[in-house]
Amino acid sequence: MPLNKGSVKRWLPKLVGLFLFDLVWISAVAGRSEWLLATLLLVCLQVALAIRSSAFSWRLYALFVALGLALEATVVGVGILTFDGGFLPWWLILLWLGFAGMLMNTLSDLAGRPVWAALLGIASGPLTYAIGIRLGAAELLRAEWLLWVVYAMLWAVYMVIFALLMQRFVVAQPKTEGGHDEN
Repeated sequence: MPLNKGSVKRWLPKLVGLFLFDLVWISAVAGRSEWLLATLLLVCLQVALAIRSSAFSWRLYALFVALGLALEATVVGVGILTFDGGFLPWWLILLWLGFAGMLMNTLSDLAGRPVWAALLGIASGPLTYAIGIRLGAAELLRAEWLLWVVYAMLWAVYMVIFALLMQRFVVAQPKTEGGHDEN
C-alpha cells in the first residue's frame, strides 16, 4: 500500500512527536538536574511541533500540565514514592510540559475515545515509573504492586479526561491559519 501525500503529512508529525518525547523522557528521567537545559530545549521543540501540526490551545495545554502535576503530587503526598530532586523537581515539571505537548499532537486521535485512552494509560503509565525508579529518578516507598495499581488508576483517569476534553476542544476549535487558537 503506497503512502499518499496526505497520510504522510498527517502521520509524520505524530511520529516525530513520539520520537521527540522519547528524547524528552530520557533527558528528563535519566539526566534529571544535570540535563535540564537539554530537556528544556527538547520540550520547546515538542511544544513547537504540537502548535504547528495540530489543533492547539494554550489553555488546554496548561490544564493537561496542571493535571499531570496534580497526579504526581497525589502519589508523592500519599507516600508511594519520592522524586530525586524534591517534591516536584524541575526535571519532572519539564517532563510534564513535554508530555502535554506530545499528547496534543501525537495522541490527538484519542479524542472522543475514552476507553482506548484509559487502556493506554493503564498499560503505559505505571511502566514509565517502574523504569524511572530503576534509573534512580524516584525512590519507591511502598510495595511495587501498589505503584502499579495506583498509577494505573490515575493514568486511566488522566487519559479519559484528556480524551473527553480533546473531543470537546477539537469539535469546538475554530481553525486559524496555524491550526491553533489564539489562547
